[in-house]
Amino acid sequence: MPKRTKKHRTKKHIKKIKKEKVKDYHFLKVPAIKLFGRSADKYSDYFNIIKTSLHKADAKILFRTYLSIMFFLTSFVFVLSLFSTLAFSIHLGLNILQTILGLLILPTLFSIVTFLSYYIYPISSAQRRKNDIESNLPFALNHMSAIAGSGVPPRVMFKVISRFREYGEISKEANKIRRNVEVFGMDEMTSIKEVASKSPSPLFKDFLQGILTTIQTGGNLNNFLKEEAEKAMFDYRIRRNKYVQQLTIYADFYTALLIAAPLIFIIMLPILSIMQGTLFGFGIHELINLGLISLTVLNIGFLIFLQLTQPKM
Repeated sequence: MPKRTKKHRTKKHIKKIKKEKVKDYHFLKVPAIKLFGRSADKYSDYFNIIKTSLHKADAKILFRTYLSIMFFLTSFVFVLSLFSTLAFSIHLGLNILQTILGLLILPTLFSIVTFLSYYIYPISSAQRRKNDIESNLPFALNHMSAIAGSGVPPRVMFKVISRFREYGEISKEANKIRRNVEVFGMDEMTSIKEVASKSPSPLFKDFLQGILTTIQTGGNLNNFLKEEAEKAMFDYRIRRNKYVQQLTIYADFYTALLIAAPLIFIIMLPILSIMQGTLFGFGIHELINLGLISLTVLNIGFLIFLQLTQPKM
């Protein structure tokens, strides 16, 4: 009876995985492969970075299919924008030169944007996963060290970690190791090695390879995890302190440019108003409007800069 239950569970897991893959597949794959499958095979060597990034991004799509869809949508956008530009040119009554320039520039521009979007997407997705893994790694390692201290095997340790969604992509990677062992019947070593080979984070990859080396050499896994957890927390504190120091510098710039400078500007405005003068050819009302717009744009730009430079912690 237990064997039948386990077999039933395995079949259920496999069906679930297949269902997820079918659901995540792109609906344009059939026409794209028919029209551009050969082109994807021919030029695939020029897009090895996309192939690698798709693996690291854990994308539920084949490289050939993705490349075919990229070529298909780029061509579709070019043709669509070509006819749209022609229709608008006729509707607006543009002359022949303007129409030709529009037909040359706009379709090319839109198709380049489409192509670059599909080119960059898997790379950015892999980078996002890498950042997520490395930001959660110190805390996950502490948890793993505590679990390993009870003497459980690595597969149980990864199974427990996979249940904690707070660790983001690390819990997904741990779930892959658990799935490979429980569903596909792999041994622990092979499962860990496979996940390590596709990991987008060099730190996490080194950590998994360290586990493999420790097991193969008969070392103490608990001690290894404790050392790795301490090292990761130390690096995390250094990164955090470095970012706090950077924020101090940013605060000084903000105070000088976006607090002190506008105050000086406000003080100068009444003096210019009394003198009925201008500044750089702008009147008082124009200067006020220009100052408000500049201040708003600079504040938004500063917030975007902080968001982009902020490490995920």
